[in-house]
Amino acid sequence: MESKQKLNQSRRRFARQAAALGLGACVIGHVQAGELQAGFVITKDNFDKIKTETFEGKTIASMVPEKLEMMIKKFGLTIKLANSKKIEMDPKYVNATKEQSKNVKFDPATRTMSGWKAGMPFPPETIKLDDPTAGDKVIWNLRAATYGATMDLRDISFVFISGATGVERVQRWQSRRYYMEGRLDGGPVSEGDGSIAQKTYLFATSPQDIRGLGTFSIRYNDPTSAKPDDTWAYLKSVRRTRRLSGGAWMDPIGGTDQLYDDWDIWDAFPTKYRANKLIGKRWVLAVAHSPLVSVDNSKRDTPAEFPSVGLTEAPYYFPAKHIEWEPREVYVVEGTPPPEHPYSKKVVYMEVNFPRPYLGEMYDQKGEFWKYMIFQNRPDIGEDGYKAVMPVVGHVIDVKRNHSTTWSANMKANPKGVKESDVSLSKLEEVATGGK
Repeated sequence: MESKQKLNQSRRRFARQAAALGLGACVIGHVQAGELQAGFVITKDNFDKIKTETFEGKTIASMVPEKLEMMIKKFGLTIKLANSKKIEMDPKYVNATKEQSKNVKFDPATRTMSGWKAGMPFPPETIKLDDPTAGDKVIWNLRAATYGATMDLRDISFVFISGATGVERVQRWQSRRYYMEGRLDGGPVSEGDGSIAQKTYLFATSPQDIRGLGTFSIRYNDPTSAKPDDTWAYLKSVRRTRRLSGGAWMDPIGGTDQLYDDWDIWDAFPTKYRANKLIGKRWVLAVAHSPLVSVDNSKRDTPAEFPSVGLTEAPYYFPAKHIEWEPREVYVVEGTPPPEHPYSKKVVYMEVNFPRPYLGEMYDQKGEFWKYMIFQNRPDIGEDGYKAVMPVVGHVIDVKRNHSTTWSANMKANPKGVKESDVSLSKLEEVATGGK
């Protein structure tokens, strides 16, 4: 009798274990079935079917913010999945962050930082989600020099695109930004008397009717905005420069859909905005490894000149279908611009581990969704060996007009031999009038 009871207990125990194993197998099978593979392409036709599927353990829905979903479902954006890859900043930047960030102080009253020399002012481990000043700190990280010493936007082209009919025209420009502080090219970390943060020029090279037009700007190291940026424009018609108002940072770049403030999605010091709020951290799909060539000068005046842009299929202004998107952890920061700004709100999705924006949302003065920005980025190596993550293609989409100005550039950090005098008003005048 006792032996029979033990036998029945053993049978029941075995049955329970088998049932548990069967359930586990079902669960495991479901997870495996729901895990998308690298190379899968998300489209408007399959999004709702696969949004609960996972990629690298995260659901697609959790990595696609609302406005990105709109780009997919309403405008036809496609997203080709790729496995995420680790990105390492230059050792000089990493070491400067480690050595210098401990000396950086933040003043909540003025929303300014002090003690910064180079590297990232506020490393990720110091950014707290419940800190009311965290939004400002994230933007200070972005606006502190990350490109080494000089940012060289060589071969930058603005392509004006109608979402209905395609390419309207192409403008080709050149631009450089010279950082006066946070310089990591082996020379002095700062130049000048500390009053200037950076200098930037931008001038057109073609077509002929705009060749020579350009701007030169000085951003002063006065983040309280008591001293606004100085900006000059070269006027081809009178062959001279004219000083612009201090609000030029909010104006469109030429006739494009992009403001100067949208350079890098967010170009202004955080104190130029009335408030910056860190909404949180999340994962998004983003372009972090764009191909090495963004402008192919051997294929001018054809869609192949801009291989990373989908110029051959409506709506013509999105990343090309072969461009790979990967999961990236980002900060979400919401900025409130000054009342005179064209936007009432700007939202940026920026890498947690280093200051690089991927996506941006802009709202008009009525609070209505107006523009969407997708920036393609790639790790690159400057001419002096400096490693930086560069924005190389910017899709600036006016959602209301179904129009875009999409720019592409073979951008580099730290071009050889560039001096402060090479990024100046006199240099702008020289190149605008045909000099080199």
